[in-house]
Amino acid sequence: MKDLLIRNESIQLLFNWYCNGKFWVNRKYQRKLVWTLEEKQNFINSIARSYPVPLFLLADFERNATQCYEIIDGMQRLEAIFSFLRGEYIVELGKNIGYFDLSTMAETKALLDINELEQRRPILPREVCVDIANYQIPLSITHFDDKEIEEIFRRINATGRQLSSQDLRQAGATGIFSTIVRKISTEIRRDSSPSDILPLSKMREISLSSSDLPYGVDLRKVFWVKQQIITIKNMRLSRDEELISYLLIYTLLGPTVSPTAKNLNIIYGFEDDSEFLVNRLMQSIEREGVNNIITRFMSVFDEFEKIIQDSQMSFSRLIFNDEAHGKGRTFQVIFLAFYNILTSGKELADADKLISVLSGIGEREFRDISSDVWKASYRDEKIRAIEGIIKECFIDSNVQNPAIDNWISKLENLLMQSKIEQPLFDLKIGLHSMQNDQYNEGCLHKIIKTLTAMANTGKNTIGYVIVGVADKESDSIKYEKKYGISAKQFNSFFITGVDGEIGKNYKSADEYFNKIRQAIENEPIDEYAISYITRYMRLVNYYDKSILVLSLQSSDKPLLYDNKFYERRAANIHKIIDNEEVLPNDMIGLFERFK
Repeated sequence: MKDLLIRNESIQLLFNWYCNGKFWVNRKYQRKLVWTLEEKQNFINSIARSYPVPLFLLADFERNATQCYEIIDGMQRLEAIFSFLRGEYIVELGKNIGYFDLSTMAETKALLDINELEQRRPILPREVCVDIANYQIPLSITHFDDKEIEEIFRRINATGRQLSSQDLRQAGATGIFSTIVRKISTEIRRDSSPSDILPLSKMREISLSSSDLPYGVDLRKVFWVKQQIITIKNMRLSRDEELISYLLIYTLLGPTVSPTAKNLNIIYGFEDDSEFLVNRLMQSIEREGVNNIITRFMSVFDEFEKIIQDSQMSFSRLIFNDEAHGKGRTFQVIFLAFYNILTSGKELADADKLISVLSGIGEREFRDISSDVWKASYRDEKIRAIEGIIKECFIDSNVQNPAIDNWISKLENLLMQSKIEQPLFDLKIGLHSMQNDQYNEGCLHKIIKTLTAMANTGKNTIGYVIVGVADKESDSIKYEKKYGISAKQFNSFFITGVDGEIGKNYKSADEYFNKIRQAIENEPIDEYAISYITRYMRLVNYYDKSILVLSLQSSDKPLLYDNKFYERRAANIHKIIDNEEVLPNDMIGLFERFK
């Protein structure tokens, strides 16, 4: 029997652990961070009243010689506590209403002094804040391997919780199908992360909220809510992942499998598989490949999302001429018709005509959709009918420029990930001076040096430099004044594109792309780095803007730039050694990462 340690620790101590990166989250089985502001406030109110709270379950492990804790149960509650202590929301406690007094604890006071936190007003009385900081949180700490943690998580969430059916299916599910569903869902919501294992402090950047917070993902702007397909309430119940599951079952198993909860339960292992659906599904996934399935799905989704964007209407308004929610079945039919055409060697030829054809089609084709008729045969009949209606808007696909990609979701997810893994991302507004239009050779040198520094983070890491994005609104305004092109805002980023400098200085995007590629080939880096950067560099389409994406994956050893080793620390490049220096400790650490 494993040793199970149950003890109480103060909130103040837990916040110290949080600040020192000791709490970790595994996104393979943890649900989304979706507590509402009211739920957070009610939980803090319970603590302030000294009410007992449920046990927090942690698994201890060692990371970089430091004792850390993987959160098995209690992630939402811990985040509610720590975000309150950071002064991110106000609470009402009896006659008092206000924010946490940041001077109460040493850790919050230190963050206040360096301007990492801001004291917001009104402030709760000091004695109230002291009582909250001293509140004893019940912890259950033990050591489990990954498989045991997954099973514990599934059992905890399958009993005693008011979870949705899809949350119960996904709870602890780490199979191939659930992984595909999770990855596609996070890419569409824009809450994907570079790694499945994250410190709790980074989860806030991809939390799902309908509050006006300066971080996280605004649920009101997520595709499903914005298009009036799924409500915010149902997003919190993972209806988007359920919808993705139904779409994937069709694309992987064909039109004969009914889109029912029973079949989903079978695939997730909750019901007997008398028709061998799981075996057929696994064969299909193995035949097509996980990455290919995800890439193909997201490519079609990007194209579909762009059509909705171009219509300047929501999906619901375009299809039904209204703004009512609950269009999940209609979306399945239209998206799968679109998917079938695009994956059969066709490409969209006339977007305006397609928008015109889709306008009001719901009233004509989907009046009779109901639970009674929603079976495989009915759905397939409707899909084929929509294909017949819209096929005139497509033509046989031509070979396109390999340097051009449509990267709407991919780019937005990379931008969100840059907030989580800052050392692996860098943003540039352009490669030409906005003062004199001259090509900035030094800027490209710095970009390539930065990429080698990112690759030196360790094994299996990929660094990105994205050109055509401003992280300050003031820079995007300067760009607009210079080129007459306004930026498209996504979250806190201002996407300018590089079309301004291309139009001003080059005959075409091809000329721009080839000049940069030739310059990279002359950079003082080894053949592996040159080959990787030039092979994977992309000039991608983001709506009406062109974005240059450069990347470099780590090799089996550290990479040199101009015979020197560099590494990325936060947003800065740090030189480790050159040929004339003696090996310092950080040089030893660099090579340790590649063992």
